[in-house]
Amino acid sequence: MRAILKPIFDLLTGEYTLFNNVLYNYVAMAIIGLLAYAIAFRFVGDLYRADMIFGKNVGSLVHWVSRYIIFIVIFYLLSTGIWLTRFIMSIPWWGWVIASGVIILLIVAIETCKMWKNKIACKYY
Repeated sequence: MRAILKPIFDLLTGEYTLFNNVLYNYVAMAIIGLLAYAIAFRFVGDLYRADMIFGKNVGSLVHWVSRYIIFIVIFYLLSTGIWLTRFIMSIPWWGWVIASGVIILLIVAIETCKMWKNKIACKYY
């Protein structure tokens, strides 16, 4: 079963790229692959211990399918994190100053409204 499923897994995951640098991409894909392998291995082991699956072929199939799903999830989480980091790094310093000023003004406005609401409410009770 491994002889059939491993080439399919390699074919499906071979074109994924996180970085423009080939070396960084190989290292990232190796780490993602190891994480996916470890999680899938443990998952299948837990299924065997719980007597939910029987036989070598079923375990192999569950392992490769879960490994592919886990690989995709980890890959897209990392891809989103890298995109978010690049987006945050592209904002100039004055954008951060304006954003933090707006946040501070909102906090002050909310706290002021709470204070006024409590003072008005105290007069009537």
